This record gives sequence, structure tokens and C-alpha cells, in this order.
Amino acid sequence: MAESRAKRMQVVLTLAQKQEDEAANKLSQFREQLAQEQRQLVELRDYATQYLHAQGALREGILAHELINYSSFIHRLNEACTEQEAKVARMTKLLDSLQQQWRVKHQKRKSIEELIVRLQHEDELIADKRLQKELDELSAQQLLRQRDTN
Repeated sequence: MAESRAKRMQVVLTLAQKQEDEAANKLSQFREQLAQEQRQLVELRDYATQYLHAQGALREGILAHELINYSSFIHRLNEACTEQEAKVARMTKLLDSLQQQWRVKHQKRKSIEELIVRLQHEDELIADKRLQKELDELSAQQLLRQRDTN
């Protein structure tokens, strides 16, 4: 007997499961990366705040070139924060895209599983009908033999 459709679909299910797993791993790794970038942004903001408070107390008696250096450094810190915020925003959008890709692969795998269940049910119905037909034929043959012997 030929291999059932449900068993042949197992290969497709295995491939879909592999694709879903790969997407899940990629998503997990990217989430970790994004969390690291978010932590870095928080640290950068904390450093800028601490620096502003520390330097703010020292503003009396500061020389002009020190004030220029201070302003320049604060400007660079703000630029770094802005760049990090933009990076986190880009990565968040990419994370959304990766989550959507995973959802599509997950739904595809679930659909294949549901198809396999339906195919197995159909295969069982076909086997039941085949068995019933064989039993009917055997019963008919047995009746014919009994008539012939009578």
C-alpha cells in the first residue's frame, strides 16, 4: 500500500517546524540585542544626568575654556543619547517585523498540523470503508456458499 497523505505531509511539517524554530531563535537573539541597547541607552542617560549634576555644582569660578569644553561635552553626550534612541527605535521596528515573521511561520506550522489531522481522519474513514466493503464481500461469499451447499 502506498504511503498515506498524512505521512507524506510529515516531511512538510518537519520543514515548517524547522523554519519556525529558526525564526524563534532569531527573534530571541534579537530581543537580547535590543535589551542590551536599551540598557546602554539608560546607562548613557544616567551618566549624562550624573555629569550634569556633578559639573553644575562646580560652575562657580570656572574658566571660559573649561566652560566651552563642558558645553561641548554635554552636546556630545546629548548627541550620543539621540543616536542611541534612534538605534533603539530602529531595532524596535525590526523586532516587530521579526515577530510578525515568526507568527506567520508559527501559523503555517499549525495549519500543516491541522491538515495532517484531517488527512489522518480521512485515511481512517477510507480504511473503515475498505474494511466494511471486504466484510460485506466475505459475507456475500459465505451466503453464496451456504446456498450452494443447501
